Amino acid sequence: MVSAGEDGVLIRGNTPLAEGAKVRLRVTTSQGTTHEATTTAQAGVFAARFPADFKPPAKLAPTVLYVDATGAAKFGGPQAKLSQSEITLFVSVGGIRPELPFVFTDDFIDTQGKKDAESAQWSRNRTLANLFMRSRGAAMMRIQQPAFDLAVPADWQWFQQSATLYDFEHRDRDWSSPLGNRISAGFWNAVWPRWFNPTNDHPWDGDAAHKTQANYRPYTFTNDPADLIVLHRLNGRSTLGVVDGVTRNLLASQHRGTENFALREASGQQETYTAGAFRYGMFNSGEWLTEGKGWFADPKHRDFVRGGVLNGRAVWALGETLKAAPNGLSAAELREAISLTAKFCLRDALPLKYAYRTPAGKVIWNRTDGEHAYLLMGLLAAYQADPGMKIEVGAGESVALRDLCADALDGLAEIVGVDGTWSRYGNSNAVNIIALADGARLLKDHARSAVWRKAAVRAADIWLALKFRPEEKRDGSPLFSSRASPGGDMTCVMAKKQLPQVSLYMNGHWLHAMAAMHALTGEARYKERGERLLGYLCGDNPLRIRLINELGAVCNNVADSDGDGQDDQIFWNGYPESTAFVQIGLLHWLDGR
Repeated sequence: MVSAGEDGVLIRGNTPLAEGAKVRLRVTTSQGTTHEATTTAQAGVFAARFPADFKPPAKLAPTVLYVDATGAAKFGGPQAKLSQSEITLFVSVGGIRPELPFVFTDDFIDTQGKKDAESAQWSRNRTLANLFMRSRGAAMMRIQQPAFDLAVPADWQWFQQSATLYDFEHRDRDWSSPLGNRISAGFWNAVWPRWFNPTNDHPWDGDAAHKTQANYRPYTFTNDPADLIVLHRLNGRSTLGVVDGVTRNLLASQHRGTENFALREASGQQETYTAGAFRYGMFNSGEWLTEGKGWFADPKHRDFVRGGVLNGRAVWALGETLKAAPNGLSAAELREAISLTAKFCLRDALPLKYAYRTPAGKVIWNRTDGEHAYLLMGLLAAYQADPGMKIEVGAGESVALRDLCADALDGLAEIVGVDGTWSRYGNSNAVNIIALADGARLLKDHARSAVWRKAAVRAADIWLALKFRPEEKRDGSPLFSSRASPGGDMTCVMAKKQLPQVSLYMNGHWLHAMAAMHALTGEARYKERGERLLGYLCGDNPLRIRLINELGAVCNNVADSDGDGQDDQIFWNGYPESTAFVQIGLLHWLDGR
């Protein structure tokens, strides 16, 4: 994050070029304008100031700057992997941070209803899409197209099939009537359409030999749009038509009846999901994603078991939506939906053994590490919107949301292990720390807030002190991963025959955790690690690329292909989780929370 003064932003970097060699700099803004400058290498360093040294002239405003540097005659092309480097800068002006551009999830419709090349955002989106597809980052991901232009019909089609989460297939239908269970045009697929195939989907006509792309309908898991809704609500964009539509579909995915919607599996096993529970997902054609379909056509894929990863993250999205507009038109529906899911997770799930009581009698949602924290993050967001809100937990029985949050925080602090952490998994420890830190800050006058704070500080400090196994990664990396074993070092290898790799979605959670801990304590150690981690994500990494890329997407992981302890491999696999969690962490960091 750069706070720009009257003299603009200093862009500075190191270079191996000879003394006096030319260095070309290009700055592309999140508004879609491009500016270039030429400077020289001096003692292994180059520098220029934006906007003063760049042409055409630009007026400084809150913006994201995508900066490219090269010693070659031009940018892009095959030489980009050898001669080009990239960084991202987030520029605030007058204390106002920039909004992030999200080409990755845009429907290319503006507030006036104009579409594609006629839409207000087309010029910006085209510039950013072209920049990404021609970039060093795209070359590293093996999808670079040096002449790519979104305005070319074939490239526009490629983008819709291979580089966006938005469902363009049904965008232009008549939405005066719903598409099955899908009540709104707003829909983000779990991944771009070409991802769906026999390895992760079922043939819609039942013919396993029929492998054409159209026979594998795209779908979304409930947690995917939920994660992205949180991101968009935090971003504060002025045009939220897509997000409002996706939120309506998310609300439609919540079960309201008392009957069980889970189907019996081939093994004969059957889960129990009743009022307040969220369905597993939805095909873009409006059918529910159920046992035996889509991802779950493979009986090994049982992400839905015991409540899965769906309910807590759905409540997080609804809580952030309510916080963004406490008196909005859907506020009453949001309150009811949050209350229903809280009741299911913290009351109805107990006899099902999806939830359990601690020795002190506190209820923990879901036995999978971290799911309780997601639910708690949503409840805390709702508390910020409505401190007096009550949660219906039984016939005629209600509990103050503040008290429900306090009990959930107590439970989370109680189940911490003797070593001060919860498990070997970095992602679950990060969200547990976030929930406790936010709870201690938001409920600072509560009698138990010091207990929550102490648990968050102890766990965060333990993880800050962890190092990677020396044979896997060079010392000094700001990244987080999971531990090789409880109480062990961090490892980049979580499965046999796997290349050493680090998950970026997990590091998004840790960026968020560092922001939450700094907001709670003001301690410099959290700020320092957060800044180093953000620097890595913005381009200060061995790959020399923007991991938070121009489309507003973040790929799932980085890997070390040759075992030298340095990340050198990345593929185009920008998932909703990695995209949302990294930039949620970024926004909390930029907002100083």
